[in-house]
Amino acid sequence: MHRLLRDFDDPHRAYNTIHVSGTKGKGTTVSVLASVLRAAGLRIGTYKSPHVYTVAERIRSSESDASAQVLDVLRDLEREIKSAQQREGGQLSYFEVLTALAFAYFKKANVDLALVEVGLGGSRDATNVLAAENLEAAVITHIGEEHLEALGGSIETIVDAKAGIAHKGRPVFCAPNVDERITTMLKTALRARGANVIDNVCVDTRLVRYHVEDSIASQDVDIDIKVDGKIASTLSNVRIPLAGPHQRENISLALRVLWWLRAQNKIDASLEDIRRGLETTRSPGNFEVFETSGGPTMIADGAHTKGSARVLVNTIREVYPDRKLLFVVAMADDKDHGGFIEELYRADPVGVVCTQMQVAGASSRTTPAKTLAKAYIGPAHGPTPTSEDDFEKALKGALSRGDDEIVVVVTGSLYTFKALSKALL
Repeated sequence: MHRLLRDFDDPHRAYNTIHVSGTKGKGTTVSVLASVLRAAGLRIGTYKSPHVYTVAERIRSSESDASAQVLDVLRDLEREIKSAQQREGGQLSYFEVLTALAFAYFKKANVDLALVEVGLGGSRDATNVLAAENLEAAVITHIGEEHLEALGGSIETIVDAKAGIAHKGRPVFCAPNVDERITTMLKTALRARGANVIDNVCVDTRLVRYHVEDSIASQDVDIDIKVDGKIASTLSNVRIPLAGPHQRENISLALRVLWWLRAQNKIDASLEDIRRGLETTRSPGNFEVFETSGGPTMIADGAHTKGSARVLVNTIREVYPDRKLLFVVAMADDKDHGGFIEELYRADPVGVVCTQMQVAGASSRTTPAKTLAKAYIGPAHGPTPTSEDDFEKALKGALSRGDDEIVVVVTGSLYTFKALSKALL
Protein backbone atom coordinates (compact mmCIF):
# COMPACT_ATOMS: atom_id res chain seq x y z
CA MET A 1 0.00 0.00 0.00
CA HIS A 2 2.78 2.43 0.84
CA ARG A 3 4.47 1.78 -2.52
CA LEU A 4 1.18 2.21 -4.39
CA LEU A 5 0.46 5.46 -2.58
CA ARG A 6 3.95 6.73 -3.43
CA ASP A 7 3.11 6.00 -7.07
CA PHE A 8 0.08 8.26 -6.55
CA ASP A 9 2.26 10.98 -4.93
CA ASP A 10 1.06 10.16 -1.39
CA PRO A 11 -2.39 11.77 -1.66
CA HIS A 12 -3.36 10.72 1.89
CA ARG A 13 -0.94 13.30 3.29
CA ALA A 14 -2.80 16.20 1.68
CA TYR A 15 -5.60 16.36 4.28
CA ASN A 16 -6.37 15.38 7.85
CA THR A 17 -8.22 12.19 8.73
CA ILE A 18 -10.35 10.36 11.26
CA HIS A 19 -9.81 6.59 11.20
CA VAL A 20 -12.65 4.33 12.40
CA SER A 21 -12.24 0.69 13.41
CA GLY A 22 -14.36 -1.77 15.41
CA THR A 23 -16.68 -4.72 14.83
CA LYS A 24 -20.09 -3.05 14.71
CA GLY A 25 -21.20 0.54 14.27
CA LYS A 26 -18.35 1.79 12.08
CA GLY A 27 -20.54 2.79 9.14
CA THR A 28 -23.12 4.62 11.24
CA THR A 29 -20.43 6.39 13.25
CA VAL A 30 -18.85 7.63 10.01
CA SER A 31 -22.29 8.69 8.75
CA VAL A 32 -23.04 10.71 11.90
CA LEU A 33 -19.62 12.38 11.89
CA ALA A 34 -19.93 13.25 8.20
CA SER A 35 -23.46 14.61 8.50
CA VAL A 36 -22.61 16.95 11.39
CA LEU A 37 -19.35 18.14 9.84
CA ARG A 38 -21.06 18.81 6.51
CA ALA A 39 -23.79 20.72 8.35
CA ALA A 40 -20.97 22.84 9.78
CA GLY A 41 -19.88 23.72 6.24
CA LEU A 42 -16.89 21.40 5.84
CA ARG A 43 -16.11 19.37 2.73
CA ILE A 44 -15.91 15.83 4.08
CA GLY A 45 -14.60 12.76 2.32
CA THR A 46 -15.98 9.37 3.40
CA TYR A 47 -14.55 5.95 2.62
CA LYS A 48 -16.88 3.16 3.77
CA SER A 49 -17.16 -0.57 3.26
CA PRO A 50 -18.94 -2.67 2.36
CA HIS A 51 -21.55 -0.93 0.25
CA VAL A 52 -25.26 -1.78 0.41
CA TYR A 53 -26.62 -0.98 -3.03
CA THR A 54 -23.74 0.26 -5.24
CA VAL A 55 -19.99 0.71 -4.94
CA ALA A 56 -20.58 4.46 -5.35
CA GLU A 57 -21.56 4.54 -1.66
CA ARG A 58 -17.97 3.80 -0.65
CA ILE A 59 -16.20 6.94 -1.86
CA ARG A 60 -17.79 10.37 -1.52
CA SER A 61 -16.94 13.99 -0.80
CA SER A 62 -20.57 15.03 -0.25
CA GLU A 63 -23.94 13.32 0.00
CA SER A 64 -24.04 13.13 -3.80
CA ASP A 65 -22.87 10.25 -6.00
CA ALA A 66 -19.23 10.84 -7.00
CA SER A 67 -18.94 7.94 -9.45
CA ALA A 68 -18.05 10.09 -12.46
CA GLN A 69 -15.36 11.99 -10.57
CA VAL A 70 -13.86 8.80 -9.10
CA LEU A 71 -13.77 7.25 -12.58
CA ASP A 72 -11.90 10.32 -13.81
CA VAL A 73 -9.28 9.76 -11.11
CA LEU A 74 -9.10 6.07 -12.05
CA ARG A 75 -8.45 6.95 -15.69
CA ASP A 76 -5.75 9.44 -14.66
CA LEU A 77 -4.01 6.78 -12.56
CA GLU A 78 -4.59 3.75 -14.78
CA ARG A 79 -0.95 3.60 -15.92
CA GLU A 80 0.35 3.76 -12.34
CA ILE A 81 -2.06 1.03 -11.21
CA LYS A 82 -1.06 -1.33 -14.03
CA SER A 83 2.62 -0.68 -13.38
CA ALA A 84 2.17 -1.31 -9.64
CA GLN A 85 0.22 -4.51 -10.28
CA GLN A 86 3.07 -5.78 -12.46
CA ARG A 87 5.69 -4.76 -9.88
CA GLU A 88 3.78 -6.54 -7.10
CA GLY A 89 3.38 -9.74 -9.11
CA GLY A 90 -0.36 -9.33 -9.45
CA GLN A 91 -0.82 -9.33 -5.68
CA LEU A 92 -2.55 -5.96 -5.30
CA SER A 93 -6.10 -6.59 -4.10
CA TYR A 94 -9.28 -4.90 -5.24
CA PHE A 95 -9.63 -3.32 -1.79
CA GLU A 96 -6.07 -1.98 -1.82
CA VAL A 97 -6.54 -0.33 -5.22
CA LEU A 98 -9.94 1.05 -4.21
CA THR A 99 -8.49 2.46 -0.98
CA ALA A 100 -5.64 4.19 -2.79
CA LEU A 101 -8.12 5.49 -5.36
CA ALA A 102 -10.28 6.94 -2.57
CA PHE A 103 -7.29 8.75 -1.07
CA ALA A 104 -6.38 10.16 -4.48
CA TYR A 105 -9.95 11.29 -5.09
CA PHE A 106 -10.10 13.06 -1.72
CA LYS A 107 -6.97 15.04 -2.65
CA LYS A 108 -8.45 16.04 -6.00
CA ALA A 109 -11.75 16.95 -4.33
CA ASN A 110 -9.85 19.16 -1.86
CA VAL A 111 -11.61 17.74 1.20
CA ASP A 112 -11.19 19.43 4.58
CA LEU A 113 -11.21 16.10 6.37
CA ALA A 114 -11.45 12.43 5.34
CA LEU A 115 -13.35 9.86 7.41
CA VAL A 116 -11.87 6.43 6.72
CA GLU A 117 -13.56 3.19 7.76
CA VAL A 118 -11.40 0.12 8.25
CA GLY A 119 -12.21 -2.80 5.97
CA LEU A 120 -11.14 -5.70 8.23
CA GLY A 121 -9.43 -5.61 11.60
CA GLY A 122 -7.20 -2.57 11.75
CA SER A 123 -3.47 -3.11 12.16
CA ARG A 124 -3.01 -4.97 8.86
CA ASP A 125 -5.85 -3.34 6.95
CA ALA A 126 -5.14 -1.51 3.70
CA THR A 127 -6.44 1.71 5.26
CA ASN A 128 -3.84 1.64 8.05
CA VAL A 129 -1.37 3.83 6.21
CA LEU A 130 -2.58 7.16 7.58
CA ALA A 131 0.23 9.29 8.96
CA ALA A 132 0.16 10.27 12.64
CA GLU A 133 0.61 13.94 11.80
CA ASN A 134 -2.57 13.88 9.69
CA LEU A 135 -4.66 11.86 12.17
CA GLU A 136 -7.14 14.05 14.03
CA ALA A 137 -8.50 11.02 15.90
CA ALA A 138 -8.80 7.26 15.86
CA VAL A 139 -12.23 5.89 16.78
CA ILE A 140 -12.92 2.31 17.87
CA THR A 141 -16.53 1.17 18.01
CA HIS A 142 -18.00 -1.88 19.75
CA ILE A 143 -15.77 -4.98 19.49
CA GLY A 144 -17.04 -8.54 18.98
CA GLU A 145 -15.87 -11.88 17.60
CA GLU A 146 -16.70 -11.40 13.92
CA HIS A 147 -13.95 -12.54 11.46
CA LEU A 148 -12.37 -14.49 14.32
CA GLU A 149 -10.17 -16.72 12.15
CA ALA A 150 -8.95 -13.87 9.93
CA LEU A 151 -7.93 -11.83 12.98
CA GLY A 152 -5.89 -14.39 14.89
CA GLY A 153 -8.47 -16.70 16.47
CA SER A 154 -9.18 -15.04 19.83
CA ILE A 155 -10.82 -11.94 21.26
CA GLU A 156 -7.36 -10.85 22.42
CA THR A 157 -5.99 -10.86 18.85
CA ILE A 158 -9.10 -9.06 17.60
CA VAL A 159 -8.65 -6.32 20.22
CA ASP A 160 -5.00 -5.99 19.26
CA ALA A 161 -5.95 -5.66 15.57
CA LYS A 162 -8.51 -2.94 16.28
CA ALA A 163 -6.06 -1.04 18.48
CA GLY A 164 -3.55 -1.10 15.63
CA ILE A 165 -4.99 2.06 14.03
CA ALA A 166 -3.89 4.20 17.01
CA HIS A 167 -0.73 6.32 16.90
CA LYS A 168 1.58 7.47 19.65
CA GLY A 169 0.41 10.74 21.16
CA ARG A 170 -2.68 10.95 18.97
CA PRO A 171 -6.25 10.98 20.42
CA VAL A 172 -8.35 7.82 20.35
CA PHE A 173 -11.99 7.32 21.38
CA CYS A 174 -13.43 3.94 22.38
CA ALA A 175 -17.04 2.82 22.58
CA PRO A 176 -18.01 0.92 25.73
CA ASN A 177 -18.44 -2.85 25.37
CA VAL A 178 -20.99 -5.07 27.06
CA ASP A 179 -18.06 -7.16 28.24
CA GLU A 180 -16.03 -4.70 30.33
CA ARG A 181 -13.06 -7.06 30.04
CA ILE A 182 -12.81 -6.19 26.32
CA THR A 183 -12.81 -2.45 27.07
CA THR A 184 -10.05 -2.92 29.66
CA MET A 185 -7.98 -5.00 27.22
CA LEU A 186 -8.45 -2.38 24.51
CA LYS A 187 -7.42 0.58 26.65
CA THR A 188 -4.38 -1.36 27.88
CA ALA A 189 -3.36 -2.09 24.28
CA LEU A 190 -3.89 1.54 23.26
CA ARG A 191 -1.87 2.94 26.14
CA ALA A 192 0.91 0.45 25.39
CA ARG A 193 1.09 2.11 21.96
CA GLY A 194 1.33 5.52 23.61
CA ALA A 195 -2.07 6.66 22.28
CA ASN A 196 -3.97 9.41 24.05
CA VAL A 197 -7.19 7.73 25.22
CA ILE A 198 -9.84 10.44 25.62
CA ASP A 199 -12.10 9.58 28.56
CA ASN A 200 -13.13 12.96 29.93
CA VAL A 201 -15.88 13.65 27.34
CA CYS A 202 -19.07 11.64 27.91
CA VAL A 203 -22.39 11.76 26.08
CA ASP A 204 -25.70 10.42 27.36
CA THR A 205 -28.30 9.90 24.60
CA ARG A 206 -31.76 8.98 25.93
CA LEU A 207 -34.82 7.79 24.03
CA VAL A 208 -37.94 9.95 24.27
CA ARG A 209 -40.22 8.39 21.63
CA TYR A 210 -40.33 6.76 18.19
CA HIS A 211 -41.90 7.89 14.93
CA VAL A 212 -42.40 5.90 11.72
CA GLU A 213 -43.20 8.28 8.88
CA ASP A 214 -42.53 8.14 5.13
CA SER A 215 -40.86 4.73 5.50
CA ILE A 216 -38.32 6.08 8.03
CA ALA A 217 -38.11 4.95 11.65
CA SER A 218 -36.87 7.91 13.71
CA GLN A 219 -36.26 8.35 17.40
CA ASP A 220 -36.53 11.56 19.39
CA VAL A 221 -33.68 11.76 21.88
CA ASP A 222 -32.42 14.03 24.62
CA ILE A 223 -28.65 14.45 24.77
CA ASP A 224 -26.40 15.51 27.65
CA ILE A 225 -22.75 16.27 26.87
CA LYS A 226 -20.45 16.14 29.87
CA VAL A 227 -16.82 17.17 30.24
CA ASP A 228 -14.93 16.08 33.35
CA GLY A 229 -18.23 14.93 34.86
CA LYS A 230 -20.01 18.27 34.44
CA ILE A 231 -22.74 19.02 31.90
CA ALA A 232 -21.29 21.19 29.15
CA SER A 233 -24.36 21.29 26.93
CA THR A 234 -27.72 19.68 26.25
CA LEU A 235 -29.86 19.05 23.18
CA SER A 236 -33.55 18.20 23.59
CA ASN A 237 -35.98 16.41 21.27
CA VAL A 238 -33.49 15.74 18.49
CA ARG A 239 -35.23 13.62 15.84
CA ILE A 240 -32.68 11.19 14.43
CA PRO A 241 -33.61 8.92 11.49
CA LEU A 242 -31.88 5.89 13.01
CA ALA A 243 -33.56 3.17 15.07
CA GLY A 244 -32.40 1.13 18.02
CA PRO A 245 -30.50 1.42 21.30
CA HIS A 246 -27.23 0.58 19.50
CA GLN A 247 -27.65 3.67 17.33
CA ARG A 248 -27.88 5.83 20.45
CA GLU A 249 -24.51 4.34 21.43
CA ASN A 250 -23.07 5.15 17.99
CA ILE A 251 -24.43 8.69 18.21
CA SER A 252 -22.89 9.15 21.66
CA LEU A 253 -19.49 7.97 20.41
CA ALA A 254 -19.57 10.29 17.38
CA LEU A 255 -20.61 13.25 19.54
CA ARG A 256 -17.74 12.61 21.95
CA VAL A 257 -15.33 12.92 19.04
CA LEU A 258 -17.02 16.03 17.66
CA TRP A 259 -17.19 17.79 21.01
CA TRP A 260 -13.52 17.13 21.71
CA LEU A 261 -12.49 18.40 18.26
CA ARG A 262 -14.66 21.45 18.86
CA ALA A 263 -13.00 22.13 22.23
CA GLN A 264 -9.57 21.83 20.57
CA ASN A 265 -10.61 24.40 17.92
CA LYS A 266 -10.18 21.75 15.25
CA ILE A 267 -13.70 22.29 13.94
CA ASP A 268 -16.23 25.12 14.17
CA ALA A 269 -19.56 23.38 14.73
CA SER A 270 -22.42 25.12 16.54
CA LEU A 271 -25.13 23.33 18.52
CA GLU A 272 -27.47 24.05 15.62
CA ASP A 273 -24.99 22.41 13.24
CA ILE A 274 -24.90 19.37 15.51
CA ARG A 275 -28.70 19.16 15.68
CA ARG A 276 -29.10 19.62 11.92
CA GLY A 277 -26.41 17.05 11.18
CA LEU A 278 -27.93 14.48 13.51
CA GLU A 279 -31.40 14.99 12.08
CA THR A 280 -30.21 14.47 8.50
CA THR A 281 -27.99 11.44 9.08
CA ARG A 282 -28.54 8.49 6.75
CA SER A 283 -27.02 5.04 7.22
CA PRO A 284 -28.03 2.55 4.49
CA GLY A 285 -28.44 -1.07 5.50
CA ASN A 286 -29.77 -0.33 8.97
CA PHE A 287 -33.44 -0.98 9.75
CA GLU A 288 -34.88 0.34 6.51
CA VAL A 289 -38.69 0.42 6.47
CA PHE A 290 -40.72 -0.51 3.38
CA GLU A 291 -44.44 0.15 3.43
CA THR A 292 -46.22 -2.31 1.10
CA SER A 293 -49.52 -1.37 -0.49
CA GLY A 294 -52.31 -3.03 1.43
CA GLY A 295 -49.92 -5.49 3.05
CA PRO A 296 -47.72 -5.77 6.11
CA THR A 297 -44.89 -3.46 7.06
CA MET A 298 -41.52 -4.77 5.88
CA ILE A 299 -38.13 -4.11 7.49
CA ALA A 300 -34.76 -4.79 5.87
CA ASP A 301 -31.65 -4.92 8.04
CA GLY A 302 -28.11 -6.03 7.20
CA ALA A 303 -27.54 -7.93 10.46
CA HIS A 304 -25.40 -11.06 9.83
CA THR A 305 -23.86 -12.07 13.18
CA LYS A 306 -25.33 -13.41 16.38
CA GLY A 307 -24.63 -10.11 18.10
CA SER A 308 -26.21 -8.02 15.37
CA ALA A 309 -29.26 -10.32 15.37
CA ARG A 310 -29.63 -9.60 19.08
CA VAL A 311 -29.42 -5.87 18.35
CA LEU A 312 -32.03 -6.22 15.59
CA VAL A 313 -34.46 -7.99 17.91
CA ASN A 314 -33.96 -5.31 20.57
CA THR A 315 -34.61 -2.60 17.98
CA ILE A 316 -37.80 -4.27 16.74
CA ARG A 317 -39.04 -4.51 20.32
CA GLU A 318 -38.48 -0.77 20.75
CA VAL A 319 -40.09 0.34 17.49
CA TYR A 320 -42.87 -2.25 17.15
CA PRO A 321 -43.43 -3.59 20.69
CA ASP A 322 -46.87 -5.10 20.01
CA ARG A 323 -46.52 -6.48 16.48
CA LYS A 324 -46.10 -10.08 15.33
CA LEU A 325 -42.90 -10.87 13.45
CA LEU A 326 -42.12 -13.01 10.42
CA PHE A 327 -38.45 -13.32 9.42
CA VAL A 328 -37.06 -13.96 5.93
CA VAL A 329 -33.39 -14.94 6.29
CA ALA A 330 -30.58 -15.38 3.75
CA MET A 331 -26.91 -15.62 4.74
CA ALA A 332 -23.39 -16.07 3.41
CA ASP A 333 -21.70 -19.40 4.09
CA ASP A 334 -19.07 -18.12 6.57
CA LYS A 335 -21.49 -16.96 9.29
CA ASP A 336 -22.81 -18.46 12.52
CA HIS A 337 -26.15 -19.53 11.08
CA GLY A 338 -27.45 -21.37 14.13
CA GLY A 339 -26.50 -18.59 16.53
CA PHE A 340 -28.06 -15.95 14.27
CA ILE A 341 -31.41 -17.75 13.97
CA GLU A 342 -31.38 -18.56 17.68
CA GLU A 343 -31.34 -14.82 18.42
CA LEU A 344 -34.26 -14.23 16.05
CA TYR A 345 -36.34 -16.77 17.99
CA ARG A 346 -35.99 -14.59 21.09
CA ALA A 347 -38.54 -12.34 19.39
CA ASP A 348 -41.10 -15.20 19.44
CA PRO A 349 -41.81 -14.95 15.68
CA VAL A 350 -44.81 -16.44 13.92
CA GLY A 351 -42.42 -17.82 11.31
CA VAL A 352 -38.84 -17.97 10.02
CA VAL A 353 -38.41 -18.53 6.28
CA CYS A 354 -34.87 -19.43 5.18
CA THR A 355 -33.91 -18.60 1.61
CA GLN A 356 -30.81 -17.72 -0.42
CA MET A 357 -29.42 -14.94 -2.58
CA GLN A 358 -26.24 -14.11 -4.45
CA VAL A 359 -23.25 -13.02 -2.39
CA ALA A 360 -20.81 -10.64 -4.10
CA GLY A 361 -22.56 -11.27 -7.40
CA ALA A 362 -22.27 -15.06 -7.32
CA SER A 363 -23.89 -18.10 -5.70
CA SER A 364 -20.69 -19.78 -4.53
CA ARG A 365 -20.69 -18.13 -1.09
CA THR A 366 -24.38 -18.31 -0.32
CA THR A 367 -25.84 -20.79 2.17
CA PRO A 368 -28.45 -23.15 0.68
CA ALA A 369 -31.88 -22.48 2.14
CA LYS A 370 -32.30 -26.03 3.48
CA THR A 371 -28.88 -25.92 5.15
CA LEU A 372 -29.76 -22.62 6.79
CA ALA A 373 -33.10 -23.97 8.07
CA LYS A 374 -31.38 -27.02 9.59
CA ALA A 375 -28.78 -24.87 11.37
CA TYR A 376 -31.18 -23.94 14.16
CA ILE A 377 -31.11 -26.58 16.88
CA GLY A 378 -32.65 -24.55 19.68
CA PRO A 379 -35.72 -25.26 21.82
CA ALA A 380 -38.56 -26.97 19.97
CA HIS A 381 -41.17 -24.35 20.84
CA GLY A 382 -42.79 -22.19 18.21
CA PRO A 383 -42.73 -22.74 14.45
CA THR A 384 -39.69 -24.50 13.01
CA PRO A 385 -37.76 -22.74 10.22
CA THR A 386 -38.99 -23.44 6.70
CA SER A 387 -37.01 -23.13 3.46
CA GLU A 388 -37.58 -21.73 -0.02
CA ASP A 389 -34.66 -21.62 -2.46
CA ASP A 390 -36.01 -18.73 -4.51
CA PHE A 391 -35.66 -15.38 -2.71
CA GLU A 392 -38.52 -13.70 -4.54
CA LYS A 393 -40.88 -16.59 -3.83
CA ALA A 394 -39.86 -16.59 -0.17
CA LEU A 395 -40.53 -12.87 0.08
CA LYS A 396 -43.83 -13.09 -1.78
CA GLY A 397 -44.95 -15.96 0.43
CA ALA A 398 -44.06 -14.06 3.59
CA LEU A 399 -45.89 -10.95 2.45
CA SER A 400 -48.97 -12.97 1.49
CA ARG A 401 -49.12 -14.39 5.02
CA GLY A 402 -48.99 -10.95 6.54
CA ASP A 403 -51.59 -8.50 7.71
CA ASP A 404 -51.59 -5.19 9.55
CA GLU A 405 -50.46 -6.92 12.73
CA ILE A 406 -47.37 -8.51 11.19
CA VAL A 407 -43.96 -7.02 10.40
CA VAL A 408 -41.94 -8.96 7.81
CA VAL A 409 -38.22 -8.65 8.59
CA VAL A 410 -35.72 -9.43 5.81
CA THR A 411 -32.23 -9.96 7.21
CA GLY A 412 -29.06 -12.07 7.35
CA SER A 413 -26.77 -10.14 5.00
CA LEU A 414 -26.20 -6.75 3.43
CA TYR A 415 -26.60 -8.57 0.11
CA THR A 416 -30.28 -9.11 0.87
CA PHE A 417 -30.80 -5.42 0.03
CA LYS A 418 -29.87 -5.99 -3.60
CA ALA A 419 -32.08 -9.06 -3.76
CA LEU A 420 -34.89 -7.15 -2.11
CA SER A 421 -34.58 -4.19 -4.49
CA LYS A 422 -34.79 -6.57 -7.44
CA ALA A 423 -37.79 -8.38 -5.97
CA LEU A 424 -39.67 -5.13 -5.39
CA LEU A 425 -39.24 -3.81 -8.93
